Amino acid sequence: MHAIWVFVTDCGDSAVTVPLALLTLVFLIASGQRRCAVFWMLAIGGSAVAIAALKLAFGACGQRLPLARIISPSGHAAMSAAVYGSLALLAGTGLSPGRRHTLYLLTAAAVVAIAVSRLALERHTLPEVVLGLLVGAGGVALFGAALRRQEAPALPLGWLMICGVAVVVVMHGTHWLVEPVLRRIAQVLRLAAPLCS
Repeated sequence: MHAIWVFVTDCGDSAVTVPLALLTLVFLIASGQRRCAVFWMLAIGGSAVAIAALKLAFGACGQRLPLARIISPSGHAAMSAAVYGSLALLAGTGLSPGRRHTLYLLTAAAVVAIAVSRLALERHTLPEVVLGLLVGAGGVALFGAALRRQEAPALPLGWLMICGVAVVVVMHGTHWLVEPVLRRIAQVLRLAAPLCS
C-alpha cells in the first residue's frame, strides 16, 4: 500500500504541477487567450506564493500554536487543487453539462487522493492538509470567476490534454528541493523574529 500512496503523492509534487501549469500557460498564450492566461498566472502563481508564505510563517512561528498542529501546510494539496482544479475548469468549458460534472468529480477525487496520501505517508497533519486544500481552492475560485466573465476560450484541448499527460508521465517521481529550502528560510526567520522564538 505504501508504494501506491507514494505514486499518488508524486502526482502532486511541484516537479509535476509547476511544469503542467507552465504548459497550460503556453497553450493559453499561443491560442491568443491572453486575458485567460493572466488569470491563470494569478490563480496558480497566487496559490504558490500563498502556500510558500504560509510555510514560512508557520515554519517560523508554528511551534507557538500547538493546538493548530500546523508547522508546514501541504504544498502538494495546495498546488494539486489549484492546478488540477483550474485545468478541469478550463477543459470543462467545452463539454456538455454531464461530461463537465464527471470531469469535476474525477478531478476532485484525484486531488483528495493526493491530499490523503500526505496523511497516509505521515508527511503532514490533517490541519496542514486542509489548509493546503483551502489555498488551492482559493486559486480555483479565482480562475473560475475569471472564466465566467468571458466566452469559453478556444483552445486545442485535445492537444493540451495529451501534452499534459506526457508532462505528468515524464516528471512523475521527480522531486524538486523546494521544501528543504523553505524549511531553511523558516529556521532563519525563527531566529530573526523574537516573537516566534
